[in-house]
Amino acid sequence: MAEGAAVAGGVIFRIADARYFLPASVASKVLPMPRVARVPGAPADLVGVALVEGEMIPVVAIGELDARGSRRPPSTSRPRADNRPMLVCDVLGERVGLVGLEILATGFFPPAEPEGVMHGDTAVPLFDVGAVVARLRQGRWVV
Repeated sequence: MAEGAAVAGGVIFRIADARYFLPASVASKVLPMPRVARVPGAPADLVGVALVEGEMIPVVAIGELDARGSRRPPSTSRPRADNRPMLVCDVLGERVGLVGLEILATGFFPPAEPEGVMHGDTAVPLFDVGAVVARLRQGRWVV
């Protein structure tokens, strides 16, 4: 890469057979899957809540979500939430843990058009974690 070329720092991860990117301004850390407490009446995507650095955060299984945070048909290769790392994100003024993914790379990546980054020869789109958080804020279970 040429000196001074634009790059984006962040993390590339896989959900089922698709790769996605989150910039370092959103994806703050990768941790081992913590102990999670279930939340009665919560939507299926919400695995529960976990204590991370003294703060309770929601833990969301994203193994069946697409880049826009929408549901897609289940995949037989979906990673299990209990044996993968947790990606901690800061979005819309909240922290959220994402599980059910596989971390592929962290670092700096050249940009791809229209948005996203290049990983090898593949353009990797941005993952809309804001849509995931917005969906969690809906429904009768939210207080």
